[in-house]
Amino acid sequence: MSRFYIPGLVFVLLIVEGTLFQLMTPTHTDSVLVPRFLIVMVVLIGLHFGRQSSLFYGLAFGFCYDIVYTQLLGVYAFGLAFIGYFFIFFSKRIQDSLLIQLMLVLSAILFFEYYQYGLYLLIGLTDLPASTFAIERLLPSLILNSAFAILIYYPARKLFEHVKKQANLRAR
Repeated sequence: MSRFYIPGLVFVLLIVEGTLFQLMTPTHTDSVLVPRFLIVMVVLIGLHFGRQSSLFYGLAFGFCYDIVYTQLLGVYAFGLAFIGYFFIFFSKRIQDSLLIQLMLVLSAILFFEYYQYGLYLLIGLTDLPASTFAIERLLPSLILNSAFAILIYYPARKLFEHVKKQANLRAR
């Protein structure tokens, strides 16, 4: 049963990120809060379970996000899978350091935001200047997602430890 906890949590975050969070954000401000809860979880999963798990979760849930919420297939699937693969190269060395893990999560969010912005700018889906993008969208999103990463870090770590422990018990 514990093997379904992590996919269930990531699925709930997919729903919260795409629907419920949009209802809770204020609409009267110039800044845009973009939740990237899936990126936070994909990086944390990769740090605790390895590159293959992170790549799988990034690809699977990125593709689900593309199908449900976007008009352009593959942007989230490729971006989350790339983050799941690339940002986990040094996972064994930084697994115990909270600060470095949070910096890695924030750098993954920063990469994804610029990846998405550059791609949409390239194909003409946005005409937002880079300075406006950085001030009105990137900075508030980094603050929101760093707060989420700090809040979810210890509960997610305990969940990952529980799932690992249960998997070891099943393997015996």
